[in-house]
Amino acid sequence: MKKLLSLLAVTCLTVVAFAQQALGPGTGLVSPEINPDHSVTFRLYAPKAVKVQLAGDFLSGVVGLSEGSDGVWTYTTAPLEGELYSYSFFVDGQRTMDPSNIYQNRDVATWTNIFTLSAEQGDKGWYYEVHSVPHGTVSHVWYNSPTLGAQRRLTVYTPAGYEDSPKMKYPVLYLLHGSGGDEDAWSDLGRTAQILDNLIAEGKAEPMIVVMPNGVWFNQAAPGAAVNMFQPTFQNSRSQSTVEVENSFPDIMNFIEKHYRVARGYANTAVAGLSMGGRQSCALSMRYPKRFGYVGLFSGVATPEGNEAALDAVFAAQPKLYWIGCGKDDGIMVNSKKLKDYCDAKGYPTTLYESEGGHIWRNWRIYLTVFAQKLFK
Repeated sequence: MKKLLSLLAVTCLTVVAFAQQALGPGTGLVSPEINPDHSVTFRLYAPKAVKVQLAGDFLSGVVGLSEGSDGVWTYTTAPLEGELYSYSFFVDGQRTMDPSNIYQNRDVATWTNIFTLSAEQGDKGWYYEVHSVPHGTVSHVWYNSPTLGAQRRLTVYTPAGYEDSPKMKYPVLYLLHGSGGDEDAWSDLGRTAQILDNLIAEGKAEPMIVVMPNGVWFNQAAPGAAVNMFQPTFQNSRSQSTVEVENSFPDIMNFIEKHYRVARGYANTAVAGLSMGGRQSCALSMRYPKRFGYVGLFSGVATPEGNEAALDAVFAAQPKLYWIGCGKDDGIMVNSKKLKDYCDAKGYPTTLYESEGGHIWRNWRIYLTVFAQKLFK
């Protein structure tokens, strides 16, 4: 019995010590450090490492860090423009997170460290940062989908003042993610709340509700929130189907219109999405041509071939805005131009916004920033 009690005591002390260690201070290093000239310095303490490298979306490739006598490896970039950036370290070939940077996000199944940089007020990075402006609320809510036979999760942004204005009704933007994403993608990777807070505070966007559903119809929610444990994947033939999303989307709209103060109707309802979510948005506008007065297709469209009658019905309803955004290096540009050319030939008013780069979040955040300013006016 004494031996058992001693063993239990040692075990408890070990657990307590581990818990205290886990709750200890940070590394003491500043990484990343944004310098006055907008260059950025990265630091990693790894005295036993042979080689430490850095990969990031601000670099053209992997670069090496230099080791100091104190075992701290460092690297400083050239000056960067305002943006949200992501990066990872590689220690002797093994990918690792920056232990000095608690800011991280997940894209599909990959975690990376992130930081925002604003070179001047009003640049891209400025809109992705939190400023001293009135803030909206981001909520995770569950709704019942009779069509899919499941309880499912939504992320909902309500603008600043929503809770204090019980008689005011707000227009709604339904914002859809891409392949492998979920209802957290637009709020985490897309910086939806920060963009909307800043635009609304400047008077550049109308106060609106933004609903971010899970567009992978067979998943209830993002990993960690769903009943089952799973690892999300980028490509899945089942997730690419728009039929289930089209059929079940009224469940989402009915829930939002019942539980939120929504200004209903064609002129107060928008749908937009990126990549797979762009195709879903295009399909939804064709399936329900009198529901969405504003349509945004970010690097994802349905081609006009075979959809002529449905597209004609969309424009017969006279949408307030039909907006297509795509990167010049994005493979989706071919189909985006086909859709634009079809609409031009028919005399349908559309906007094609061409940006630099390809199929990346850096473009989709820009598209949301631009598109949101054109809604409900």
